[in-house]
Amino acid sequence: MTNAIFFLHILGLSIWLGSMVTWAMFAPKLGNIDPTKNTTNTLRIVFTKLSWISYSLALLSGIFIIISIEDSSNWILEVGLLGFAGLIIFLHSYVPNLSAAIKGMINGSMLLVGLIVLYLAVSYI
Repeated sequence: MTNAIFFLHILGLSIWLGSMVTWAMFAPKLGNIDPTKNTTNTLRIVFTKLSWISYSLALLSGIFIIISIEDSSNWILEVGLLGFAGLIIFLHSYVPNLSAAIKGMINGSMLLVGLIVLYLAVSYI
């Protein structure tokens, strides 16, 4: 059972980070291809749903790991950082009127925290 939860945790983290990186690479180019923004907005909705679902999977499986493992002090740090990443994602997604520079800083910090969380999760398994 624990191995399945570890797998779901790493799967959630991988899809979450993969969707962020993929969107960051393709979103700037979509503006040139699709001036009406119809395709861009549709893809943004899909990537947002994918990102939140995979983030939720990682967070819930991380909480389950903390509950089910005897020595969970390392996992508390990892899941705490994952929770912090969720706050960063929320700022990026739902706070209006942020400048491009602030959004860029949020994107960079979101990716950095996500990579740290993935590293910690893989090293703790």
